[in-house]
Amino acid sequence: MEIKAEIMSIKKILGDDEKFYQIPDYQRPYSWNKENVSDLVSDLFNAYNLSKDENYFCGSLVLVKNESDKRFDIIDGQQRTTTFTILACVIRDMFFDNLSNKAKDYISQSIQDKYEENKRKLRFLTNEQYQLDFEETVLKNIVFQDTKTVEKDKDLSKNRYLKNAHYIRDFLQELLKENQEIEINDFVVWLFENVVLTVITCPNEDSAIQIFNVLNDRGMPLSSTDILKSSLMQKLSSDEDRKTFKRSWEDTISGLQFDNHSLDDMLTTYLYYKIAKNPESRIDKELLSVFEKEKMTALEIIKEISNFSKAYIDVLRLQDKYLYCLKYLQHKIYWTSILITAKFTKYEEFDTLLTYLVAYYYQNWVAGATVARIKQTSFNILKAVKESKSLNDIKNIIEENLKYYSTTESYTDELVGSYIYGRNWDKPILLLIEYFSTDAQHQAFIPITNKLHLEHILPRTTNEYWENIFDEEERETWTNALANLTLLSLRKNIQAQNDDFETKKKIYKDKDNVITSFTITQDILNEQKWNIKILEKREEKLVNKINEVINIFES
Repeated sequence: MEIKAEIMSIKKILGDDEKFYQIPDYQRPYSWNKENVSDLVSDLFNAYNLSKDENYFCGSLVLVKNESDKRFDIIDGQQRTTTFTILACVIRDMFFDNLSNKAKDYISQSIQDKYEENKRKLRFLTNEQYQLDFEETVLKNIVFQDTKTVEKDKDLSKNRYLKNAHYIRDFLQELLKENQEIEINDFVVWLFENVVLTVITCPNEDSAIQIFNVLNDRGMPLSSTDILKSSLMQKLSSDEDRKTFKRSWEDTISGLQFDNHSLDDMLTTYLYYKIAKNPESRIDKELLSVFEKEKMTALEIIKEISNFSKAYIDVLRLQDKYLYCLKYLQHKIYWTSILITAKFTKYEEFDTLLTYLVAYYYQNWVAGATVARIKQTSFNILKAVKESKSLNDIKNIIEENLKYYSTTESYTDELVGSYIYGRNWDKPILLLIEYFSTDAQHQAFIPITNKLHLEHILPRTTNEYWENIFDEEERETWTNALANLTLLSLRKNIQAQNDDFETKKKIYKDKDNVITSFTITQDILNEQKWNIKILEKREEKLVNKINEVINIFES
């Protein structure tokens, strides 16, 4: 058997009655989180909305035929395949009665064999408990609850399959509410017939792992920016113009060589500035279409790109605590495109706009909003900036979105919840407090690296000292809450461990003969003890500080 590669639809991958899959025992466990699932579901809806008649490419799948049990071992593509299976189960348990017979068949056959009820399309060999969790709580039937209940329940929260099923349920409900013209049946049929992957079937594990390594290496294929450059230079008739263009292009690339920024990043931001909506195709195709409509010459284009790049650099090099907070966000294209457009167009209220964006995006982040919730509002803000509309207009755009989704209420609830630790915004929210706990105008940016650690003052692993202060219910409530967390360097955190409060303070203060550099941790040194009363006081103080920055709009 030789290596075979072909483009296959989800229908052919999961719906074929002769193809069954398994995750080998040497693979890592399923690890996709809320953000990964959100991105996939949002991308699927965007692709369906924009080009439902075309195929949507969704990555690769590397397989080995396992002759011993007639299944395919998944060497690469576990995360997507598992998530597609969970998505099918969610649709089954939410919408099955509303589907056509064709869509019902697609869903059913992607989960299990048509004739053998217990023969599942996908199984896990990595751990018996993983397969049991997947089987009992997702494959058989999903018992939907409030998502927060699942997150807080000790046993359920460990089941990543069930948690992601709830996240997918929430994302589907939100996206269908936003896109009421979408019929779920049509979406399901499109999902199975038009979403495609490159499926590479290998004769053995060694060849599969080689393919996996090649796919994950950073090669240097011809990129969209290379195609754009070539297409623009072809429009120039004289050697002198080509030299001018090439020099400006290379100067632009050279200017971007800081903090791992690339020409691709800048041009994507530039594209968002030009079209103020979600792109429908590659950067080069989109931009060339825009340039043709605007009747711009190649030299006019490279001049504008060069000037835009300078604005891009100016913004991202700003020494500003509001900008530092934005840098921690995951979907940076939205705030960067707005702010750099503002800088490029010389928007008069740039500084206040910056404060609005921090407040808006952090409220959504803490509230657990999907990218779909912020996307259109981001484009509306971008258009308003391009059109030099007033700050009041922009504020109205933001407030309308926050009110529609009750985002401020969700944000407020999450901020005082018992499970801040482990959220993807736990360090950023404490860093926000840190930045705004001092009046220094030009602070240094604090990167989130493995040297930055979240310290539990009441430790997660307790001893007799702490158990005499907090009972089990109080520890459950406060251990991972905002008030019990602070920032430390990794070295000091290792030293502190689960010591008593006085010992912890000494470590924060002078272990290694260096006091902690974090203002919010230095404040703890003023406390004589650590108990419920202190935690309640600190929670109020921290939440008030956060709200001064984030909760600035009308609810």
